[in-house]
Amino acid sequence: MLKDIRFGLRSLWRNPGFALLAILSLALGIGANTAIFSIVNGVLLNALPYADPDQLIRIFERSDAQPRFPMNGGNFQDFRAQNTTLSDMALYTRQDLELSQDDRPERLAALQITSGYFNLLRVQPLLGREFTRDNEVPDSGDVVILSHAVWQRRFQSDLQIIGKKIILIRRPFTVVGVMPEGLQHVGGDYRSMPHGETVDAWWPVQIPPNASRGSHFMNAIGRLKPGVSPAQAESDLKMIAGRLAEQFPNSNEGWSIAVKPLHEEIVGRARTMLLVLFAAVFFVLLIACVNVANLLLARATVREREIAVRASLGAGRGRLVRQLLTESLMLATLGGIVGTMISMWAIDAVARLGPELLPRAQTVSLDGRILFFTLGVTVVTGILFGLAPAWQAGSVSLAEVIKEGGRGGTGSIRQRRLRNALVITEVALALVLTAGAGLLIRSFWNLHKTDHGFRPARVLTAQLGLPRALYSEANQVVAFQEQLLDRVRAQTGVVSAGMTSDLPWTGYDENRDFLIEGKMFPSGHEPDGRYHFVTPEYFKTIGVPIISGRDLQRTDRDGTSRVMLVNQKLAKTWFPNEDAVGKRVSFVSNPADKDWVTIAGVVGDVKDTPNSMNAVSAFYLPMSQVPVRGMILAINTTGDPSRMIETVRREVSAMDRNLPVSDITTLDTISATALARQRFTLILVSFFAISALALSALGIYGVLSYLVAQRRQELGVRIALGARVNDVLKLVVRQGMTLAISGVALGLIASFWLTRMMQGLLFEVRPFDPLTLGVVAVILVIVSFIACWLPARRATKVDPIETLRYE
Repeated sequence: MLKDIRFGLRSLWRNPGFALLAILSLALGIGANTAIFSIVNGVLLNALPYADPDQLIRIFERSDAQPRFPMNGGNFQDFRAQNTTLSDMALYTRQDLELSQDDRPERLAALQITSGYFNLLRVQPLLGREFTRDNEVPDSGDVVILSHAVWQRRFQSDLQIIGKKIILIRRPFTVVGVMPEGLQHVGGDYRSMPHGETVDAWWPVQIPPNASRGSHFMNAIGRLKPGVSPAQAESDLKMIAGRLAEQFPNSNEGWSIAVKPLHEEIVGRARTMLLVLFAAVFFVLLIACVNVANLLLARATVREREIAVRASLGAGRGRLVRQLLTESLMLATLGGIVGTMISMWAIDAVARLGPELLPRAQTVSLDGRILFFTLGVTVVTGILFGLAPAWQAGSVSLAEVIKEGGRGGTGSIRQRRLRNALVITEVALALVLTAGAGLLIRSFWNLHKTDHGFRPARVLTAQLGLPRALYSEANQVVAFQEQLLDRVRAQTGVVSAGMTSDLPWTGYDENRDFLIEGKMFPSGHEPDGRYHFVTPEYFKTIGVPIISGRDLQRTDRDGTSRVMLVNQKLAKTWFPNEDAVGKRVSFVSNPADKDWVTIAGVVGDVKDTPNSMNAVSAFYLPMSQVPVRGMILAINTTGDPSRMIETVRREVSAMDRNLPVSDITTLDTISATALARQRFTLILVSFFAISALALSALGIYGVLSYLVAQRRQELGVRIALGARVNDVLKLVVRQGMTLAISGVALGLIASFWLTRMMQGLLFEVRPFDPLTLGVVAVILVIVSFIACWLPARRATKVDPIETLRYE
């Protein structure tokens, strides 16, 4: 074996061009596979960082209209008390806190949780204790648990922090615990943070007795008892839901329960993307293997005399196969080493991705499982591309080689067929991969050209939260909002400014039922819509048109007639063939005259997500009539909106120096973030497709170059006997294009089946789109023609005089 290795190294050293091309081809395939598998391993295969993670589940309330919906607090208390399949159950929801400590206001990313939340995750506080059931009782006192990072950064790791009071949302909170470093959040809907995101503080959910059961806004998580499956837990909770529907028919009729494993809930959206990427890099590796196998076949043909002499001196077929497999494994090993270095760079880049783009991105690393995978890929690759050439070379006959003399040739018919089959295969694989990239490009283009209902350009956004302790009255909240908007609108470069409770494409999905005056609906089929709170000029600021009626006005205040705006979708759905403006709706079951809300205007539709096919019904209530303390300021500017950041901070500080401004960003950035996953997939698949095209072109070029070199004598004789340049060009190009077109045809057939797995990543384009497949096929034919033309051009340079002299 050592002799084989030494001989193989000398052989590769004597053929640096061949060795470099083979090693780089394999490095690309192995490195890409290692990098993507590390992502798949970290995101999909690794267990969640909690004890017995398979027991953790997410729990949703569901109805015919809402297949997965947040949980109601009152229902939660019944589910927690009556279930027999869960060892723990808890609620959590995003509710940030304002820290006013040492005159340095800071907004803390905080969760409100019920007791047992940390016990459910099997995480013990580093200091202090978790919340108890007593902390869930209203007016039981304000308590908080701090994260390790906030404890270190703002309280200098004070070991005596437990029991001390700190100022949050302008009132004193008692610190009862500090959590250990590295605690990962379990994720949730838009109100929460993505899995792995940092949580700064936790404070208790306080559920009043006889709380309304119509409000659903909290995330529910549970831990299964040992031996209980998610299906059994779902069945148990459904029985409780049935009893609640009988007990509270007005709020719970038609509602049931859905259960999903926590791991599936966290990684579900990324699974299709990762599987598509894994399939793409696998195709690249296959193409690289086919390329190197073709190179080795060509090289084995050149080495026929050497191999035949070895056989005549007593080397058995197994010995010859071992020699050539050793060389191919050496190539694979060198390719694997270079590929591992490439993958380390790629993994480092992936680890910097945010959890919004890739859940659990921070867990991606080059661990022992990945290295073992790389080793396995390297060995299998070496055997895969080396076995066929080695087996072919092991059957060489000395008599046949001597009979050929010095004429050169292109190998046996069997070798030629094998080389041709490999070329056809890599062209087919390249077409499938390029077709996938083409579909993603068309999908991404469709996303960009589609009218999503708003204009994000030159809009700055900033989040504010008014503490109830200082802004307890509605008129105080409205006065602050109006004064801040007046100050901002007076700034140079500001076109318009408004406020909203939420922004497009941030995951907001809160719905509410309503009644329509003069219309009756069967129980469970009442109209509903996405509800938002806005100020005048908000729609102008983000570019949403007023279709009919009017915008909200400053005169729409508490004490005046209640009004709201609706989008086109709601108007067309619930007021078909009539004007929605002037119609009245109510949000209470038995409305008095004061409870009716008049529709003052209809605005354009805004899609919830970039890939939403249509907008959902939505209505907009004025903040001046329904004050909201958590608000987002939106400012439309004439120039770069980031120049307004310090101005916003200054104006807010001038009104309330202890009020923090957080999440300052542009609407363009929010839009780009919403498209980041599609862009990430598109870039990677396109890179792999370009790599596949390049490898396929090199494969065709390499085979034809080898054939031209081996047929120099034949081509020289043809030219000497009168063959024209075009005749030689046609001969070589026709041979290569026959293989290329056969590969394109095979790839088109495979694409009809393989591109279906991309359905979840596409927008307004079918998996087997004829235009995309046609364009991709033409591109591959053109690339193949160029790869054929170059060696064919070289064939026309053969000097017939030298050929005849050699003969």
